[in-house]
Amino acid sequence: MADCNGARLYVFAPTLGTVLRVEGEIDASNANRLAQAIRRFARLRTPLILDLSHLDFLSIDGFRALLVLNREHHHARVHCSVVAGPAVRPLLRIVKDHGLPVVGSVAEALQLIEDALRARRGVFSEAVRRRQDGREAIPS
Repeated sequence: MADCNGARLYVFAPTLGTVLRVEGEIDASNANRLAQAIRRFARLRTPLILDLSHLDFLSIDGFRALLVLNREHHHARVHCSVVAGPAVRPLLRIVKDHGLPVVGSVAEALQLIEDALRARRGVFSEAVRRRQDGREAIPS
């Protein structure tokens, strides 16, 4: 657990990615500190799930930090899902084109990661199979 001046960051690492659950309040006093803590996990280059369903309050400064993190994750090609909760939903309704990959639950986010991995494996397996089929068709 990391304490960021009123926001607490809990880390869970199931096999498919890293779940970062944030509790408490995110405002101008701690948004940057919390963003820095989240960035450390993004450096691991594993899928991230930001569980904000337990937040009590999210200020516009916290929301802005969340948008910056989302842009950074997108550019770094780090999969990230956001589990919204009561503190986040009003801002999502106001800012229509936020671009955040919002999901309903941690379980849904994990399922999306699993589906993406399965699809990637399928594409890879198909490419290998085609390559092997091409080699077999070439006479010696």
